[in-house]
Amino acid sequence: MRTIKAATLLLVLCLVPSYLRATAFPQADPTTLHLIEKIYVDEMGTSPEAARLRLLLEDHLSERAFTVVSSPEKADAVLSGATSVVRSGIHGGPTDISITARLTSSDGTRLWGANIGGQISVINPIKAFRFSEPVDYRAKELARKLRSDWEKSAKAAGAKVRK
Repeated sequence: MRTIKAATLLLVLCLVPSYLRATAFPQADPTTLHLIEKIYVDEMGTSPEAARLRLLLEDHLSERAFTVVSSPEKADAVLSGATSVVRSGIHGGPTDISITARLTSSDGTRLWGANIGGQISVINPIKAFRFSEPVDYRAKELARKLRSDWEKSAKAAGAKVRK
């Protein structure tokens, strides 16, 4: 009796995944990311740190050769996301900022996404001494990752990469 139940359970477990379909979200071909030049930075959460992150992110994206525009209608894509802040504990240490970001086209197609977070470790002793701003660090990190993936997309599409 026990082996029949086990065999039935095994059969069900094998058949159910093939019957159910995963929900597919619209996502563009990764080689289309290089077509994005103008970005509107939307809300990155509701906290004061998220509002500050948005302003810093606009500056860092501009430094990375993107054009930041004032409205979604003027943009090739919209960058939005959520910001999570974990304050230092009773033992001190820096505040940890995590960002989940998504770049979408005007028709809602997801072009790019990133999840950046975790403990910030600065190995260079000179930079570690000057490091005091986790929000700015995360904004730089997100802009750097978007630009890096943009360049990979351009190379994959055979397009010329401008610096």
